[in-house]
Amino acid sequence: MLRRRVRVRGRAAGRSAARAVLRELRAEVEVVSPRVGLMEGYDRFMRCIQDAPPLRSRLWSMQQEIHDHLESTLREEVGADAADPLPGLIAGQIAWIHQAVFVRIGRETVAGRNPGKVSREMLVLLDEIEELLSEKVLNYAVRGAQ
Repeated sequence: MLRRRVRVRGRAAGRSAARAVLRELRAEVEVVSPRVGLMEGYDRFMRCIQDAPPLRSRLWSMQQEIHDHLESTLREEVGADAADPLPGLIAGQIAWIHQAVFVRIGRETVAGRNPGKVSREMLVLLDEIEELLSEKVLNYAVRGAQ
């Protein structure tokens, strides 16, 4: 789960980077997928990470790597030069989507909540996240026809 990358490069034609991530997360949450932490026993895994500073540090490092990789991908896809801050800002918003869902799932499972019920709540959360995003974020880096 933690090694999973936000899927932007493989998105369909006509889909923006942010919408691809939202779609993928919704699909995983709808089926109560262990890939997003929706499973019995995930609480033990999360407690292990919470209780170990080196693991928390590594998780933060991985989140930074995901952001940097995503920024690089977006910069390449839209042809932005190194001085353009927009790919990094958009990558930050997309990484936030991913992080917000995973953090919430982690907290809810540590609290002993049922994965199926958490799944339903995460669908609502994803709707709320999408409502918070601007059209600029939602329509950035729309994949052209291949």
